[in-house]
Amino acid sequence: MANQIPTAKITLTYPLYSCAFDPIDSSLIVAGGGGPGRNGIGNKITVLDTSNPVELSQTAELELNPNEDNVTTLAVGPRKDKNLTVFAGVNSSEQDIKKGKNEHFRVFGINHPGRAAKTSGVRVSEIARDVLFLHKDASTYQRLLRLSHPYENFAQLGAAATGFAKEPEIALFDVPCAGGGRWKSRGTLEIPKEAMDLDVCQTGPDTYQLAYCDDHEIFTVEVSKAEISEPKCVYTITPDEGATAKASFKSLRYLTPGFLITVVNKPNHQGVALHGFRLPAKNQENARLAIQARLPKGVSRATGLAVRNLSPASSPSDKQGETQFVVAVAGNDSSISLFTLEHKSAATVDLLANLEPFQVLKGVHPSNITGLSFSTFTPPKSASKAPELSVKLASVAVGFTTVVHSIPLKKHVDKSIQERKGGPPRQSRYVVALKSKGESPTTVITLLTIIVLILALVGQTFLEAKEIGKPVLGVKPYLPTSWTKPLRNIPVTNEKTIKDLLSEANVHHSQPLVITHGDAEGTDGEELPPLHVGIHDEEVHGPATTWEDLDPQEQHLWKERLKKTGHWVEGMGESIFQGVLFGEIGGAIGNIVGEAL
Repeated sequence: MANQIPTAKITLTYPLYSCAFDPIDSSLIVAGGGGPGRNGIGNKITVLDTSNPVELSQTAELELNPNEDNVTTLAVGPRKDKNLTVFAGVNSSEQDIKKGKNEHFRVFGINHPGRAAKTSGVRVSEIARDVLFLHKDASTYQRLLRLSHPYENFAQLGAAATGFAKEPEIALFDVPCAGGGRWKSRGTLEIPKEAMDLDVCQTGPDTYQLAYCDDHEIFTVEVSKAEISEPKCVYTITPDEGATAKASFKSLRYLTPGFLITVVNKPNHQGVALHGFRLPAKNQENARLAIQARLPKGVSRATGLAVRNLSPASSPSDKQGETQFVVAVAGNDSSISLFTLEHKSAATVDLLANLEPFQVLKGVHPSNITGLSFSTFTPPKSASKAPELSVKLASVAVGFTTVVHSIPLKKHVDKSIQERKGGPPRQSRYVVALKSKGESPTTVITLLTIIVLILALVGQTFLEAKEIGKPVLGVKPYLPTSWTKPLRNIPVTNEKTIKDLLSEANVHHSQPLVITHGDAEGTDGEELPPLHVGIHDEEVHGPATTWEDLDPQEQHLWKERLKKTGHWVEGMGESIFQGVLFGEIGGAIGNIVGEAL
């Protein structure tokens, strides 16, 4: 299975901490470094060509000031002509920070010359640097950086969060669609705890939503042209029943404006889970867990998350339709677990479904994975000329390595939607070509087997307790006496019902019929004598009384006697007894029936 995903790898000369794809072509930007000092390892930004699925090549590199910190975060902004804007987090030198000046927010430009240019080299240069955070804490650095999904002719919203800050902050900034390295600060949010992760989503032409999580809570912030709302807690992790330790959030990404997906590390290194949340509507207070899945047992902690929508809406005003997401989670064992997730949309109802694994990439890097990123996927306009399609997953590690996996895609048509005669053809979309692995039926089969075994044991125990059949378990000596009382053997003189017996007698006789007990000789005193139905002869049968003239107690005893021998049930009613004479039921026979009651 692993050889179905082409892999390309390159080893650079410095530790890598972040990566991001150019949204237009196959370029991958990676960055990191050895930090300030004379350790001989530089701080760099490198551009890689990933067009070959089995080989990576370096196209450009910029070495940064060795006295400053390494690059910690990257986010790719818009293009203008052949110029790509890249935002990054780089702390200033120790000397500048001591002076209260830490220009941690950097803007770089990557120039891709056209085919007609005399020089073919890609160039990387610094365009601007600035400060986003208000507090001047010497230990603070820009740990998180995200931009909202790009839409044509729409501005993006960016967010950056502090790390190691005494007073945690999240800074917001606008990125115009025109590109050219421009940006505009929108202010900062002071938060009580540092954000573990964050993401930004565009909800309308001029509205956005920021979501961030700390260890145990998810917050959302509404952003419009006019204002920025206060953070609202929409979900809180609580301990499992009977436990005291809580799970903790590691990563968070928007799927759509209505859904988030998070990575949750279980307490005490007990594993990792993916949780998909339905975000609250305006009249609701809390997010709701919509779907979940577990990572393989060998992954005790997660280190990163990346998500790619294979059929995104074309504008922030459009409703997200049917689509598949590709989800990648990096583990502390240098593995990457790959999942697919379906978004279903019908009328006004949106659902998440089928969060299923399709591949586990083991030992991707020789050291800890520090960054994950998916390439943008744009469906081809002409299916006939479409090359072999794939979405690329890049991962970088502190051990200088970059790996790119090319996940194959295929065209998909939903056959459950009926195609109307004379109407438009059913819409197609693209999905991962590799088959996802649904949850194994082993657990269900095991539970059913256990239930069947328990029922079989209970049944066999009952049979042995009542001395029916040969003993197999030998449990009778250990059972309570009340359980081992044998079932009373009740002789049924005829398989026919009392209704049948009366009908047969009426065929041959027109005189009044009587129901009496047969000869009781030969019974053990606990069994009822046989039943007799025939012509009433007072000398033979003794006195008899019609059903209507019997007192209620005698009627009750007769019904119970007939029930006991299987001749009568409640559903037959009492009308069949009209005009029929009944013999006496007192004495020993009445006692036997009474004991049974």
